[in-house]
Amino acid sequence: MQPRDGERFADRTNPGASSTGLDELQVARALWFLQEYAAPLAINAATRSLLEGIDGDSLRELAGERPDMNTFELGALIDRAITSAGGSVEELTRESALYICAVHYAKQVLAGTLGVRELARWAHQQIGHEGPGWSEELVLLDDAFDEYADFGGSWATEPDWRQVIGELLSAPPPPATPG
Repeated sequence: MQPRDGERFADRTNPGASSTGLDELQVARALWFLQEYAAPLAINAATRSLLEGIDGDSLRELAGERPDMNTFELGALIDRAITSAGGSVEELTRESALYICAVHYAKQVLAGTLGVRELARWAHQQIGHEGPGWSEELVLLDDAFDEYADFGGSWATEPDWRQVIGELLSAPPPPATPG
């Protein structure tokens, strides 16, 4: 018997089980929405989803793509891959896409695969001081790191980035669509 699109091989008894690959596809979708380079993450996420036992024609197609694929085709293919795997492709707002990416990058910082300074710089550049309330401390973190660097760490206090990331990860997400 052939599996249907989105059918899980690994855990058929728990169809609602979370998939790291599908989560990463949502991050790739948010990156694409923000016009950031999303292809490598999308391709890796599709591959991971397949390895996790989620099957679908669109997932296989995305997993086989090249990182330099057409950007417009990438967005449509990410949506099809998420849908075929049983995920949701609700309308994104800029705020919800920024939040998804900020959480993703914060988790990378905690895992040691991204520098906290890079996260803070990204937040300052992408979100800025006029951004939503959940992002304020993250954006200010970049300013705090600048101040710390300007004084060579001699008398300035190193920013408490762990607290900022902890608050971000524990905050409720913003609404996905304008209300």
